[in-house]
Amino acid sequence: MKTFTLALVALSMALVWPAVADEAQTGDARPPQASPAPVNAAPPNPVQGSSVQANPAPASAVQVSAPPVAPAAVKSARVVGDCVGDNRFIYHAGTPILRTTTFLPAGNTSDFIVQAEFKPQSTYYVKFEAPDQTSGGKNAITIAPISESSPYVKEGLANKGDLLATVNVPAEIGSYWRSVYVHIYACEDSKSPSTNGVIRIRASSSRWCTPAVVGTVLLLYLAAAFAFRRILPQGDRRTAADEAAHQRFLDPVVLTAGVDGKGSLAKLQILFFSVIVFALLLFILLRTGELSALSETVLYLLGIAAVGSTAAKGADQQQSRLDFDNWSWLVQKGWIGVRGLARSNEAHWSDIFTSDGEFDVYHYQSCIFSLIVGGALLVVGVSQLASFEIPTSLLGVLGLSQVVYVAGKLVSPPAMADLNKAIKALRDLERAAQEAALKAVPPATDVNDPRIDTEVQRYRNAATTAADLLHAVTNLARPTNFEPLLR
Repeated sequence: MKTFTLALVALSMALVWPAVADEAQTGDARPPQASPAPVNAAPPNPVQGSSVQANPAPASAVQVSAPPVAPAAVKSARVVGDCVGDNRFIYHAGTPILRTTTFLPAGNTSDFIVQAEFKPQSTYYVKFEAPDQTSGGKNAITIAPISESSPYVKEGLANKGDLLATVNVPAEIGSYWRSVYVHIYACEDSKSPSTNGVIRIRASSSRWCTPAVVGTVLLLYLAAAFAFRRILPQGDRRTAADEAAHQRFLDPVVLTAGVDGKGSLAKLQILFFSVIVFALLLFILLRTGELSALSETVLYLLGIAAVGSTAAKGADQQQSRLDFDNWSWLVQKGWIGVRGLARSNEAHWSDIFTSDGEFDVYHYQSCIFSLIVGGALLVVGVSQLASFEIPTSLLGVLGLSQVVYVAGKLVSPPAMADLNKAIKALRDLERAAQEAALKAVPPATDVNDPRIDTEVQRYRNAATTAADLLHAVTNLARPTNFEPLLR
């Protein structure tokens, strides 16, 4: 539980820190003082190319669009003062404005499409009108004509020649998704705006989104853990391993244990990356109202862990699992429980780093690289989940670790094969005793009947040997029932 708590704290910090840093950078987006604006500002987002007037947007702004092609630079002839300086917004707002996200991420950048012609003699302004304040200015907006290669044009959201306005959203307008008005206008002189549009949109804040994400992840994890706890045996049917699993059901190693009851590295990796990707998708959804795409690297990470888990499960079934007929017979005899070997082994964190009782350097390598990649995904994925990449060589290391992990299971000692042979032979001896009992006249119904003594003694001797082998291979309690079942 302590490990899971630390993981939640790390997730919270990773989601909060980039957004807080962005809010610290964009929190001063107020109406500017009388100072000249730059003529050719560098674009904060490649989608609009060089800007007329703006400061570069934060590098970690939440974005869900594909990387577009930048248009040619546009120069502004002069700087015109704010023609709506009193923030009364009494002029008619007839210029259509389209939003590109459902929510306005406070403390980050956001794109708007302005359906108007670009006016190089004008200075563009953006104002954010919240119930308790108004902020913004010419330094909080970057605007340029949309090129034909823009993804917005390809998706049919904009037309060539429309304007793409990227605005720096002040952090202080963010709240519990309350509505704000975004005013975008152009001033050719100090009298009235020549282009004037307004749109109403709900503003989100990382201070509300992060607790919502962490709470959702925690609730889903608890739901899975309690569902796992309910399938554990109850009462006298419990073994020591069942009791330990019941007490440690919140432990991710116990929750992701393999079919043999031991900790599974591959299944733990699936849980690790799945929780991170889900948390990032939910965070971006709450911040922008849009579902982000996943980069190929993220798909590879999930795929490598999934393939490794599937292959490891297949290796376990081949090398460490009883044949179904043997398992059914042992359950009927009461030698094992319905959960089989999982009832004898207790999952520990040491299982993640060891193999056959020895420290496994490949397991350790896979763990540390998974932690590095997961940390990078948390930090960078908040803003670049659709374009997140890691070096190909690092993906290769993770893939190679999975191959070695599965190969190690395939070459493990064939003790289970010997046990399967012993149990099958024991079943045959029981069948021979049953046939001998039926041939007797009248049929024998007591295992101590002298007419079937030879067959019964053979079964008892083989059962003693099989019981010792079962205890040695599975660590289950040694069975005490060595009598054949006579039909």
